[in-house]
Amino acid sequence: MSQPETARSYKGSIIDDNAIISLNIKWLIQAIVLCAGIVYGYLKIEYRIQELERSMIAANEERANLVSKHIINEEIAREKLEERVAFYEKEFNINPFSWRKKKK
Repeated sequence: MSQPETARSYKGSIIDDNAIISLNIKWLIQAIVLCAGIVYGYLKIEYRIQELERSMIAANEERANLVSKHIINEEIAREKLEERVAFYEKEFNINPFSWRKKKK
């Protein structure tokens, strides 16, 4: 018993005459917890990125729908305005030079 034994270490088998593998169980548990934390953090970030991509796709589709609806409404309003302008040009002619032409 020349080497002091620790309470939390596990001595492995002898590989060679001078090589002994010893593993500290506390460090092993901490390494497993660290790896699990890293994997959990990565999965949370990956899920958040996927959720943001889905919401961006939905927002782009909604924006495209609203733009097309706005274009259609603008075209309808422009046609109505053109009809009104044509009516006013026909009915209320304010050009004094064209009044003689109407009378003849």
